[in-house]
Parts: sequence; C-alpha cells; structure tokens
Amino acid sequence: MAKRPLGFVCLILSLVLYFIVSIKPAPYQNFDALEGKMITVEGSVYKKETSGQTKEPVTVLYLKLFSQEGGEQWENPSAFRTGRVICYLKSGQIEPEMGSTVRLTGKFAGFERASNPGQFDAYSYYQILGISYRLNQAVISAKSQNYNILTQKAYQVRRFLSMKLSENLPKQEAAMMQTMLLGEKSGMDKELKALYQRNGIAHILAISGLHISMLGMGQYKLLRKCGMPMKAAAVVSASAMVLYCIMTGFSVSAIRAVIMFSLQMGAVLTERTYDMLTAVMVAAVLILINQPLYLKHSGFLFSFGCVLGIGLILPPLTEGKRTIHPAVKKLLGSIAMMVVTLPIYLWFYYQFPAYSMFLNLLVIPLMSILMAAGLLLLASSILCPPAAIPFAYLIKGILTIYEETCTICNLLPGNLLTCGRPEIWQMILYLSLLLLIALLRKKGNLILRWGMALAAVFMLMLPTKTGMTITFLDVGQGDCICIKNGYGRHYLVDGGSSSVSGVGEYRIIPFLKFQGISRLEAVFITHPDEDHCNGIKELIQTGALQGIQIKNLVLPDIAQTAKEEAYLELERLAAKHDIPVAYISRGQKIADNQLAITCLHPTHTYVSQNSNEYSTVLTLTVNNFTTMLTGDIEGEGEQMLTQFLQKEKTPPITILKVAHHGSKYSTDKEFLEIISPRVALISAGEDNPYGHPHSELIDRLNQADCQIYQTNQTGAITVHYKDGKITIKSFLKKIFNQGE
Repeated sequence: MAKRPLGFVCLILSLVLYFIVSIKPAPYQNFDALEGKMITVEGSVYKKETSGQTKEPVTVLYLKLFSQEGGEQWENPSAFRTGRVICYLKSGQIEPEMGSTVRLTGKFAGFERASNPGQFDAYSYYQILGISYRLNQAVISAKSQNYNILTQKAYQVRRFLSMKLSENLPKQEAAMMQTMLLGEKSGMDKELKALYQRNGIAHILAISGLHISMLGMGQYKLLRKCGMPMKAAAVVSASAMVLYCIMTGFSVSAIRAVIMFSLQMGAVLTERTYDMLTAVMVAAVLILINQPLYLKHSGFLFSFGCVLGIGLILPPLTEGKRTIHPAVKKLLGSIAMMVVTLPIYLWFYYQFPAYSMFLNLLVIPLMSILMAAGLLLLASSILCPPAAIPFAYLIKGILTIYEETCTICNLLPGNLLTCGRPEIWQMILYLSLLLLIALLRKKGNLILRWGMALAAVFMLMLPTKTGMTITFLDVGQGDCICIKNGYGRHYLVDGGSSSVSGVGEYRIIPFLKFQGISRLEAVFITHPDEDHCNGIKELIQTGALQGIQIKNLVLPDIAQTAKEEAYLELERLAAKHDIPVAYISRGQKIADNQLAITCLHPTHTYVSQNSNEYSTVLTLTVNNFTTMLTGDIEGEGEQMLTQFLQKEKTPPITILKVAHHGSKYSTDKEFLEIISPRVALISAGEDNPYGHPHSELIDRLNQADCQIYQTNQTGAITVHYKDGKITIKSFLKKIFNQGE
C-alpha cells in the first residue's frame, strides 16, 4: 500500500464507513398504521420501468420525494421528504417524463421484513437503495412541464432498442438480450434466471464490469484504429460509458465499472499509469460516501470482490511461474474470483455452485461474441433489417449453449454445495487468511500460498456443531418445524400456510439453505390440510433442483377408507419424485443418537372423517428434555391421546407446540394438566381471520403456568438444547434461558 497512497486512504475510509454501518444500524420505521391507506406524494421521476410481475404490464415510477400527505400517523415525516418511493401506476395512466415533478395518490404498502433465518428481507434491501415504501394503483393528479432532457432521451433510446430486440428475436431470447444489453429485467423468464443463478453465471445478466470493459475498451480500440487521437478517443469512450450507465439504470456494479473505466481513460489523458487496485478503492469510496449501506448489498460486494480476486489473489497464486498457458491463466483467474466471492455466496445465498468456475471459462469468452452480435443486430435492424437475421441466429445459438450447459451441470453430482451461512468467526478467519496470502505475494513459496487458500476454503465450508435445535418457523397461518439432531441429521415436521403465498419457495427452502441442510432424513406430514403441507409439496417438486434431498416422506398410518383425496395426492406426488413413503402410528419410534422421536397418535389404521383428529402427534426426547408436536389434533383424536397419556403416566413435557394454531377447540384443560408443559409455542398468522390464538386457549395456558411464545409476535422461534441447558431464541433476538 506504500506504493498506492490514494488506494490506502480510500481503504481506510471504506473501513471507517463499514465500522459506522456495523455499530449504528439504520433506524426501523414501523408503517403498520399506514398499510392500505391512500397517500398522496410529490416528487421527481428518476427512474421508469415496466413491471413483469403482473399479468398486464404495469408502469413503475421511482420518485425522489419532496412531500407526502395523509400522514398524520407518520412517526417522523421529515425523514422521508428526501427519501424515495416506488409507484405502480394504475392502468391507463400517461407516463410522465424522466426528471419531471409529479403529484400522485396511491395505496400505501410497506416492505416486508424477514421473520425467519434465510428469508429475504425486502425492507432491508430497499433501505439500502434509499426506498422507503411503495404505492399501488397510483393515479397522477398533476405533472410539471419541465423534465430532464438527457435522462428522458436515454429512456427513449432504451425503449426503442428494446423494441428492436423484440422485433428480431424470439420472446425469451429478446428478454435475455434486453437484460444483458439494456438492464431491462421485466421480461426475464423466472425459471431461466433461477437456472443461471444455480450455476453461478447470473452475473452476465447484470450490467457490470464485464459489459463496460467489453463495450468501453472495444469502442476505444475501434476509435484508435479509425485514426482518432488517443486522448480524444479516451474522452469519447468514457463519455459514452457514462451515457450507457444512465440509459441502463445506474446499477451499483455498472457505476463501479464506469468509475474504474473513467479512471483508466483519465490515465490515458494524463499520461499516467493506470492502477486497478487504486481505481477499485476510489470507486468503492465514491459509492459508499453516497450510501454506506451498500456494504450490505450483495451486488456491491460481488462486483468489488471479483476485481479484488484478480488484483489481490491471482498474483500470489501465480507468482513464481515464468510462463503460464493462456487457458490455465483464465482458469486461475476464475479460481481467484471464486476464492474472494465464496464468502459472499455463502453469506447471502448459503450455497455455492461447484462447477461455476469451469462454466465461466465457456460463458465469458462467448459473452464477448454475444454482446457484439447484439450490437450488430441492433445496428442492422435500424439500417438494413434483413442483415439482422444471421445475428439473431448467432444470439439464439449462444443462449441455447448457455441454457443447455447449465441444464447439464444441474444433473451433475454435487452441483450445489449447501453449506449454510458461515459463522462470524469463520468469515473473519477466512478474510484474514486471504489478506495474508496477498501480503505473502513476494514471500514464501507458491505451494504454501495455495495451501493457505485451500485451507481457508475448507474452513469456511466446514459445518459447525451447535447441539440439538428445534426451529418453529414463522409461516403465517400454518405450521413448519425443523429438527437438527446435532450430529448432521435433520427432520421436518409439516410445512404449509394458508396466508403466505409460495411458503416453500420463500420461507421453508431459504431456511433450510441458511442452516446448511441439503438432506432431510424424514419429512413428517401430520395431516394433509394445505396449511400443513403445501410448502412440502413445493419442496418435493423443486427440492432436487435446489440441492435438497428428501429421504423419506412420513404420513399418519390411517385406514385406507379414511384417506381423502388430499392424502392420496401426497402419496402420488412422492411416488412421482421417487421419494419413499413411510407410515407412522402410536408406539413407533425413531432413535437417532441421543434423539428419540416417538409417535403417540394416531393408532394403527385409525378411522376418522376429520383429518385434524388423525393428526400425527410426536414427542422429541433428549435426556430429560421433551418436546411435543401436536399438529391440529382436536376432538375425538385429542380425547384418545389424553386417555393414552393418562394411562401411560406421561412425565411432564418441557415444550408443547400448541395444536391447531391456538384454536379454542383444542388443548383442553385436562390435556394440559396431564402433560404439565413449561413452555407453549403457538404458530399462527398475524391478524388471521380465525382469531388464533383464541383468548380462551391463552387463558388455559396461563392457568397451566406456561410461558407462551407466538410466531406472529416473535418470528421464528429456535429451541436450542446442549449440555442440559435449554435456550429459546426468537428471530427478533430475544433470548430466554431455561434450566434442565
């Protein structure tokens, strides 16, 4: 760093900003009182796009706020007069120009906060972008005549070029090229995007350094070959990339790349030597001064991580080799980027695509051809439309290669390594080792540096033992319980919701990945009601693609005549995906190291027309710690269970998962007197239409002297048992310690 004083200063400033962000989190604004109310705002349009999230295209405006009304319930109105808001326009509204001032009224909607480990936190994500809330069905009541000519023209050019791509390419290929060249993501196929993400090549979909370097340097070299003076070519190329960044929407990766490219062209102008590491640190500081929270943004970290991989880690991994074959050098560059971005992958996505560094050796070289073909297609479609045809075929061919290669990689064993989010100590140790490798560039031998890199990777991906944990996920109005036995084996009991759409995709699967769970020894479904199994259906259908294997599906062992269509559907779905189905009834037990899972209900070939009554009831026992999971048991089923427990003289239960989300018709007084639970956990949705948990049920639990926890108040609840000590921790960071 002594040779890079500017880079050193920028590094110190970045560390100071990181320290500030870490010790002083941004304040949380509670907008619950405003949810669904009509709000009027006034602001300037800084971004426009078309949403692809609805059946009909919806125009989306991004406003820099000047004022808002209807806000007598704002906690701190002044805090948002310089904030931002997303407005989804009602159908039929005329688009305002970029930079114009508009006044509009719409229905207030806040961003959802995560209530489970691994769940996407929309509130935090948009907080980083400076966006406070959104308005739906917005209607414009006034618009200024003045607007920003530059940004409006850039938007019009973007729409025009997007239209040309749609005219000359099939729908899917057009959407891909619109994303890659123009940053327009509204038409992107969701499944194809997920395919790219699973294989570690989604970076080609973002306007980033790859795009800017190809376009900017390509333009600069072309201008030089055409005879333009070096300095003039540098100014024109840098200016063109700034305009390109404006047109494509100012993504953080594009801003980083444009700053670095502009500094590179500045070096040409001043006849100085360009230093990549200094440039990347300057870019980081310029971005972070404007918004320090970008330090928590995955796109920011990936963008800078790739550059640091090439600038800091690649040299120590190649130092000492006199000659390196170009193909080997590309592979080493891919490995260097992987080494730096691995902790980012695991921190944000909990998995790592094992073959991504090899796949990128194919993808990146073809990317330059693909982008050139896209630009030539656009030019020829304007000047001579028939000339665009061969470029369209070339684009379709390359995109087909991408898709087919990713599909093949999906079928390879170990494609997705599900490691879970690393512990803080692992991250610190890993980054310390990387820093040491960078410092040892001129010292030590090559084998030592490679050994340190491999040791760091294995250490980061190493699972940590935490003892037995039982997590009661917040799935809204539904149930989902995950059990970790502390020895690398995992179970799931139920997984569904009647209030959260896509509960498997958005809550259950992200949680499993966060925990580093790639295999479930058994998934128990207590009964086939949707609020207990629709998320499991998603897991069965997509789990293999997500890197999660279900070894067995376990259903209650009831009479064939009692199996309704929903039960039979589960059997068929499991058979379709080659998942063995087991049936469990009273007295059957699974012994797994110190953990014993025992079934108390139903009895073998139990008959009932009410699926709640035959709900599977399980106890989880480790030493003197026992948890009872009761599904939705009620009525005759609960009476039979109570009689059985009374007859068996069941010892007191430590933790009870209250049946049927806290319905007043279950968990009666006699049942509570027999099991004497110390803690009662209730899984229910916020403001659910059933009034769960019912006040009568709460009264019974209080009379039984239970400590009560509810997922709709605390988010996910994790019970941790280790060395005779029980810790109950909510996702909201409240910790309750219990003795054995």
